Amino acid sequence: MTTETRTGPGANSLSLKLRNNLLPILILLVVVAAVALLVPSFFQPSNMLNVGRQSAIVGIIAVGMTFVILTGGIDLSVGSILALSGVTTAILINNGLIVPLAIVAGMLVGVVAGVINGIGVAVLKVQPFIMTLATMVAIQGLSLRLTDGGPKQFSNREPFFNFIGSGSLLGIPGPFIVFLLIAVTGILVLRYLAFGRYIYAIGGSIEAARLSGVRTTSTIMLAYSISGLCAGLAGVMTAARLGVGDPTAGSLSNLDAITAVVIGGTSLMGGIGGAVGTVFGAILLAILSNVMNLLGISPFDQQIVKGAVIVIAVLVAAKATVRRFKERRTDSPKAATSQPPVVPASESRHGSLQPDGSSPAEQTMPR
Repeated sequence: MTTETRTGPGANSLSLKLRNNLLPILILLVVVAAVALLVPSFFQPSNMLNVGRQSAIVGIIAVGMTFVILTGGIDLSVGSILALSGVTTAILINNGLIVPLAIVAGMLVGVVAGVINGIGVAVLKVQPFIMTLATMVAIQGLSLRLTDGGPKQFSNREPFFNFIGSGSLLGIPGPFIVFLLIAVTGILVLRYLAFGRYIYAIGGSIEAARLSGVRTTSTIMLAYSISGLCAGLAGVMTAARLGVGDPTAGSLSNLDAITAVVIGGTSLMGGIGGAVGTVFGAILLAILSNVMNLLGISPFDQQIVKGAVIVIAVLVAAKATVRRFKERRTDSPKAATSQPPVVPASESRHGSLQPDGSSPAEQTMPR
């Protein structure tokens, strides 16, 4: 179980929260300090709001990606899902469908793609990298087929649609507000719902989770569905901002989302991390891009910098993961004496909930 869920009362709980998100917080502080020296104009209110707007799309995708990576998987298809959702929304609006239904349809496209990924990974036992790589290529081809290779323009004056694309509320960009709502939802789900605990358990050891009564197949499918839903929402928002359904949009969104998750401290091996760090990671990426734009660095060189950031973040996160596993081994004898006996899988799958509302499987999970 990730250390993020190992919360204790009072000061210990706050200390654990700070330690769990130490990596993204430290990187963010270092970057902000460097920015203060190199680009003082960065801290102008209008530019800060622009950073929030820039972080929204990648941040929403990254929150969904966090669920998948915590299970030990990966989702390379989110960029293609973003494009297909935007294209679908644009086509439906052009064909006279009312905007709210077009938005729902665009998001459902993402859910369907996520379910397909989930079936491939959890039921057919295809490696997540291979499965999502295949769907990435197939969905990209479908987007190009639907648009004949070019963007689909549409006209819309729906207030809510404009709000999630380029609008604002009390000066705060609408996309950033949507990002914060998605982030808070993801944090609460992972921290307080049984489903979130199952995600961590599967990432820690899928076989142990299965033997403890966790429905691993449905949980993994739901994780990929959430990732697809977030990518679909990001696609709708991108279409709303651009006014077109672009089949080539989001080509690097998958890499940016994975980078944000890794920078946020979530282990690519699964079981460790959380959505809080992902939020820091997404904002950090937006700050880096904004600063490089202000410094006049070319987009090509920006990609090189992002690649270097991924390598550094993975190396630092790997050391943190090793440290946490060592701490877990140290704590395990003490934890074992306080845990109830393991419930047989066949009994726990159909057994009743515990008095605290958790399933028997949760009682056997490491904390």
